[in-house]
Amino acid sequence: MKKLIAVFGPAKSIPGERLYDDAERLGSLLADAGFTIITGGYDGVMEAASKGARGMGGSSIGVTAEVYYAQGREANAYLTREIRVKSAADRLMELLDLSDAWCAIGNSTGTLAEVAMAWDYMVKGFIEKKPLLLLGEQWDGFYRYVSGEDQFAPWTDLIEQCPAPEVAVERLLTWFGPQSHLPELEVLL
Repeated sequence: MKKLIAVFGPAKSIPGERLYDDAERLGSLLADAGFTIITGGYDGVMEAASKGARGMGGSSIGVTAEVYYAQGREANAYLTREIRVKSAADRLMELLDLSDAWCAIGNSTGTLAEVAMAWDYMVKGFIEKKPLLLLGEQWDGFYRYVSGEDQFAPWTDLIEQCPAPEVAVERLLTWFGPQSHLPELEVLL
């Protein structure tokens, strides 16, 4: 079965910015390697990763929430499937539960919350251990901080820094092996 890779990142990134371009490249590389991506479904990094995946003929699932629709936000145009939930908390739990691995590219308060929750839930045993990859130099300070704190030492091996999308995809292929390029089947959730 194809592995679902969540892409976390800020919604404020726009086409032409390095972060947007890197997220689009990540989506392309993941789809080219046979992975299906899953995002929060809106704009910025989520849109860029979805666009990259679709450009390679891959699938892009978006988990959206009614609370954002109430604020006038719409799902991005590059999704192949949308999963709608009620709240932002439900959205985060779906992204944590459905994914086989997480890639955070760029950062924002929402992205930091997603990374912290994934890490915390693995530490507490609420969810199984999965790859949690932090892409780019934006995560250097966070990684230095948690690596330098004795209280986090037993769990820093659950997080890996990757300097570029290519490295992240190589790591995922090492963990999961080659993915088959099968068409996506409709699944009722």
